[in-house]
Amino acid sequence: MTDRLAVVVPVFNEPGIARTLDALRGQRDAADLRVYVVDNGSTDDTVERVERFIAARPALDVRLLVEPQKGTGAACDTGFRTAIGDGFTLVARTDGDSEPAADWTSRIRALFTHHPQVQLVGGTSIPLRDRHFRWGDDLLMPGALVMLRILLTVKHLDPAYLRFVAGHNMAVRSSAYLASGGIGRTSIDERDEDIDFSVRISRRLGLGAVRIDPRLKVATSMRRVRRYGLALMGVHHLMPALRGRIVRAIDIR
Repeated sequence: MTDRLAVVVPVFNEPGIARTLDALRGQRDAADLRVYVVDNGSTDDTVERVERFIAARPALDVRLLVEPQKGTGAACDTGFRTAIGDGFTLVARTDGDSEPAADWTSRIRALFTHHPQVQLVGGTSIPLRDRHFRWGDDLLMPGALVMLRILLTVKHLDPAYLRFVAGHNMAVRSSAYLASGGIGRTSIDERDEDIDFSVRISRRLGLGAVRIDPRLKVATSMRRVRRYGLALMGVHHLMPALRGRIVRAIDIR
């Protein structure tokens, strides 16, 4: 039997959310896919955009949830726990400014099927061709993630950081999600919930429980890099205590 797979998409003021949902609708195994869009207090027409998509494209099973507690972590945890409660044994996550490749969900299923010891998977991040894209981003994005993994590993003296999984390109077994305590219900100006979750999985279940497959590709917007600048992005991740002080918090999911 094929594991049931759901996808959680936390959103906050996402003008391009239809693009993300269209990419999920275009998955090769979209017929039995369910998408949980979790609105986290949007102040624009994001909710209406999702509702219009649901009405216009009913072939994709999309459920709209609301999480009033501010934070990407809180929104994700609500989506993951709802999907698990609905019986899904695998739960993936991407973001409302991201576009998974057409084979994303089928590769996720195959990875878990062929590697029973793996509990959390991630992949390759590439820049989305939106208005924030610049020449050189094809090298900048993957290179920056590799460098961040190395710097965090050196900072914490912990090899678990070498395999942290980016939130816009992750999937986990439901059993591992519950056993690890799930994604922390934190906000982006406090912690990086995706990094924390990846490290917790590695520490509790072993380094072999996390697998990064370069063929698992998601294009994601460079909008946060454009707003912060590359240097402040580094400070944001390496020195979270400075968020909201030296590093201005930017509420972008």
